[in-house]
Amino acid sequence: INSNINHKETETHLKNKRKNGFGDQKRNQIHNQMKRNKGFWITIIILIVIGIGIYLYFNYIQAQPIPANNTYTSYKPIPELEIPCGTQYIKHSHYAFEYKEEHEQSIWVAYMLTSKKNAQTYKRSNSFYPDPLVSTETATNKDYSKSGYDKGHLAPAADMNWSEQAIKESFYFSNISPQLPAFNRGIWKTLEEQVRTWAQKFDTLYIVTGPIVEPGLPTIGENKVSIPNYFYKAILVYSYSRAFGIGFILPHAASNNSIYSFVVPIDSIESKIHRDLFCKLPDTIEEKIESSTTISDWK
Repeated sequence: INSNINHKETETHLKNKRKNGFGDQKRNQIHNQMKRNKGFWITIIILIVIGIGIYLYFNYIQAQPIPANNTYTSYKPIPELEIPCGTQYIKHSHYAFEYKEEHEQSIWVAYMLTSKKNAQTYKRSNSFYPDPLVSTETATNKDYSKSGYDKGHLAPAADMNWSEQAIKESFYFSNISPQLPAFNRGIWKTLEEQVRTWAQKFDTLYIVTGPIVEPGLPTIGENKVSIPNYFYKAILVYSYSRAFGIGFILPHAASNNSIYSFVVPIDSIESKIHRDLFCKLPDTIEEKIESSTTISDWK
């Protein structure tokens, strides 16, 4: 009897042991499965957060209208941003222009000036040439001889002296207007020098410059080169986190005034020369930049 009892107890013990062992194995399997599930869901949550971040960046942050003087957006370069739209122009290696035969000069010259270009390398020759790309021919040295007017650069030679080709092109008559010596060597030169200072400060400038011409102006020379009453410059900063512009209309006369006394919105220049400047900018940015000028951006 005792032997039977002990045998039954042994069987019961073995059954319980097997039962308990199976339970431990099951619990371990469940625990391991939970750990795997936890890692899976953490990965899913991280991917969702990253996806939301990417969506917000491309569909919200980049799509926001950008204030003209903002400090947090990186602007993407726009090819030939300096060239007015809807015009027939001629392009040299380092500047573009629109030539008006009836005035024997360009009504605008456009170029980009960078801090890297703003370093003197090549000296000016002071030799002026007819522009070979103007089919109707340009003014000549004879037109200016004994006229009392300087051959005034529109795009300054000093902005082009980083390249032998660039500085040679700057002496084509397509880049020249008659200017009084006191104007050319005075307030106009002061403005040109300030523009180069801004190029160092802001790294990249887009510049459109020229005379304001109209019917009935007096002329010089056999080719009847018009003598403008006003000259202008429109300057744009559009790089990195900056986007703002400034315009100048200067009377063609000697002046001891600050260049800032001649500041105008770029819109004012457009209305005078009947051209759309910096038209490749996004519309909202163009409107804000051209309708007003914050002089403090430039000081």
